[in-house]
Amino acid sequence: MKIFNKYLVKRSFLISIFIFIIFAILDTAFNFISELENLSIDYTFFYALKHAFISMPHRSIEFLEGACLLGFMVALGISHQEGNLNVLRSNGLSPIKIILISSLGSMIVVLSILAMDEIAFREMHIKSKVEKDSLLGQATQEQSKFQWIKQNDYLLGYTNVIGNLILNPRLIKVDSDIEKVNYFKSAKSAKIIENGITFDQGLLVEGNPSSNEIANYEIFSFPLVATIPFSDIDSLSLDRIASYRSLMIESSLDEDVLFKAHLDKSFYKKIFYPFSVLAIMIFFGSFIFGSLRDSSPGSRIVFAVFGGFLYRIFQDLSISISISYSLPILIGVIAPASILLILSIYSYKRI
Repeated sequence: MKIFNKYLVKRSFLISIFIFIIFAILDTAFNFISELENLSIDYTFFYALKHAFISMPHRSIEFLEGACLLGFMVALGISHQEGNLNVLRSNGLSPIKIILISSLGSMIVVLSILAMDEIAFREMHIKSKVEKDSLLGQATQEQSKFQWIKQNDYLLGYTNVIGNLILNPRLIKVDSDIEKVNYFKSAKSAKIIENGITFDQGLLVEGNPSSNEIANYEIFSFPLVATIPFSDIDSLSLDRIASYRSLMIESSLDEDVLFKAHLDKSFYKKIFYPFSVLAIMIFFGSFIFGSLRDSSPGSRIVFAVFGGFLYRIFQDLSISISISYSLPILIGVIAPASILLILSIYSYKRI
């Protein structure tokens, strides 16, 4: 029996990782083709190819759930056709135990990829994106709209913020008493540090600053919300999301409340991602049991993949409803998986 169990785990692991790699390669190919539109004198074919490959591990997280569900269902379908599942059931293993054993292989893939993304993949993607934007240089600056922040007598403009790096910063120091611009600082990039920003070595200064104002460092408390566009929240690490949530928890401003809701959404989705994947596998795994004369394993696999797609839509809808009606985001995240588990109880009782 242990041999059969190890075989189920190994098969689901190998098929899941194989499908995941195939999905990642296909996505990289399409991403590389889209990057060719950005080629310039500095951003060459080689750099576009490099960016596509370095970004591949982090971007492929989008396909992790689907790849592992498909690998899990394919492994079960093959085992069912070979009669292995019937052998396990005849030796006293219940369908739910068989599903849980087989899901171990796919869940190892899920947990491993998520852990590596938190440790390395996300950072690799960010660094590659910074290098890309730096190489695109003036072309990126002309295509991007400047965003401006006012703080006391300072105006800070920039095109984008990636991590703690400000791209194309423009700092204007105004003397409010006489309504006159004191000086103007610009550079290709600047780093956000505690209570200030530090411009890179390409700093240009215009106007009439004093000698101590020509330095690369400038006192400027960069707003937290400005560092994280809504579109970039899902790209943050769990550690950074947790720190941002703790900083904004006391704010009652409508903008901050909405922003925190999206932080909660990303946080809980990442935390309960493995739970969601396992719930999908348990529910759709029940469909693999039954007579092969009723329907082929292939049709059941297609049904499961389509069901996984609907699950993702339902979860997004559930979270959106929670945000719209100021309900706990946690409920919106775990409600779809909880419903699947309840339905799974009914499904396994019928087997």
